[in-house]
This record gives sequence, structure tokens and C-alpha cells, in this order.
Amino acid sequence: MEPNSNQPKKEQYRGKRGGRYPRGKKHYQSGYRKNQNYYNNQPYNQNYYPYPHQNFGRYSYNQNSPYMQQQLLYRTEMYICSRYNNLIDVNTKNVSLPEKLNNNSKFFVIKSFSEEDVHKSIKYGVWSSSKNGNIILTNAFHASHEKGGEVYLFFSCNGSGRFVGVARMKTPCDLNKSFELWTQDGKWMGLFDVEWVFIKDVPFKEFKDIKITMKDGEIKPVSNSRDTQEIPFEQGKIMIEKIAQFQNSNTILEHFEFYDMRQENYEKNIKAKNNFQNQNQQINQNNKEKNNNTNNNTEEQNKINNKQNAIKNEEKKEEK
Repeated sequence: MEPNSNQPKKEQYRGKRGGRYPRGKKHYQSGYRKNQNYYNNQPYNQNYYPYPHQNFGRYSYNQNSPYMQQQLLYRTEMYICSRYNNLIDVNTKNVSLPEKLNNNSKFFVIKSFSEEDVHKSIKYGVWSSSKNGNIILTNAFHASHEKGGEVYLFFSCNGSGRFVGVARMKTPCDLNKSFELWTQDGKWMGLFDVEWVFIKDVPFKEFKDIKITMKDGEIKPVSNSRDTQEIPFEQGKIMIEKIAQFQNSNTILEHFEFYDMRQENYEKNIKAKNNFQNQNQQINQNNKEKNNNTNNNTEEQNKINNKQNAIKNEEKKEEK
């Protein structure tokens, strides 16, 4: 039986040269699957792309690999060296701090709502607590400085499970000052200067054997402290020693580039918003001036018209 000439001919893949599949479609697909299975099972493919911001599905980089950790650490060091040179050796400079502590020094726990606020504190050397917290810290500052002591603050972020560093109060709190870059703008009134002596992540488990009396009278681990919880001198000195000797692998400095970018974008948005408001105010003022000018012109024109009408009326009366 002869094939129907109206029916389309089937495409011949096997043996076809110069086409899409020179050696046949089936052979090509089987080889493709074998190659994909081979490459998918190679461990080095998981760490192929070195840039954190790129996402290539199953070929994305492995951030936990030693190579990537080393690269990220190197990037952080270069960024801190270029913009925050004074923070590079802050931990090594203060290793001997526990030996120099004055017996009249005081210690407090500071709880921050956001790690971004801690970034601002390290960057600008300032801090602010609640109204009652500022009063407590100011009274402690005056009491300790009268006897030659200092006030040290153990910083921790809510829900982080670690302390991020230690700062020393340099001035009492000025309740008339404020800081515009806190994450909760307008909530924290008052400002005082601080100097950071340790910047390192130390988990709470390092302090599980240190227990203190809380404000409500209960005895709990120091990791359960709330904001501006005072720590007795002996326990505070032990905490300073533990932080000074702790070999850390992570710090908040690793996130400084990210927080700096967020701050720059925030300031750009605020500047653009202010410029937009100023432009609107200028436009409204110009419109008001134009309206006032038109009103004045119309009033003057009305006066002139009234005078002319009055003169015409007088002339008409004289003619009569």
C-alpha cells in the first residue's frame, strides 16, 4: 500500500547530518542525562559561585564552606580597615582590662531591640535607654566616678542568645539631647557617650554558672536580665574576664557593610522626602503670592473703575 502523499513525513533524526541531532535524538538525550547526573553529583559544584548575592538554585554557593567563610572574613576585614580603622584591634587592646578594674566600678546589662541600634552605637559612640534606665545609669555614673570607678555596659540584642560586646560610659545622660537614627525614632529621649572596649559575640552558655538577684528579687542566670539590670561587682568582673579570654569567631562588625548601606538608603529617602516637602511648600507659597497679587490688582482695578464711574456720573449731572 502506497503511503498517502497528504500525510506529513515523519522527521528522521537517526543518521541525519547537519541537523539539530546529528547522531539521533534518542542518543543525544541519553548522553545529556548521563552528563547531568555526573555533574549534579560532583561536590565542588555546590561551592562554584563565590558571590553571596547570586542565587543559582542547586548550583548556589555554600556559605558554610571554609573557603566562603575565609572570603567573607577577608571582605569584612578590608571593609573595617578602610572605614573603621579604630575598631580593628579593639579586643586586643583591652585584654588586660580585668586586671585594671577599680573596685568601685559598676556593671549593667543593656538589652537592645535591634542589632542595627548597636551598629549605630559603635559607629557614633552614643547610647540611650528608657527614661528610667537613663536615670539609673546617670546615678550610677556619678556614684562610681566620685570614687574613681567606671560604669561598664554588657550589650545584648533581644532574642539573640549572646552578648555582642562591652562599652564604657564616658558621660552622664543628657535628657535634652536625642539621636535621629535609632530604629524607633522619637521613642528614646536622652543621650550619653560610650566607648566600646570589646566587640565580640559571646553566647549565653558561657555565663550559665553566673546567677544574680534580679529587680523583682528572684535569683536567675545573668542571661535572663532585662534592660539596665545591675550586676554585682564580683560577677561583673568574672563576666569581663570571660569575654576578654573568649576566642570568638563572629562579631557584629561582619554586618557593618550591610547596616551602612541601609543607613545610606534611609538618609537618601529622608533627604528626598524633605526636598519634596520643601518644593511643595515653595509651590504653595508662590501660589499664595500670585493669588494675593491678583487680588490686589483686582482691588486696585475696581477702585479705578469706581473713580471713573463717579467722574462720569458727575459729568452727566453737570450736563443736565
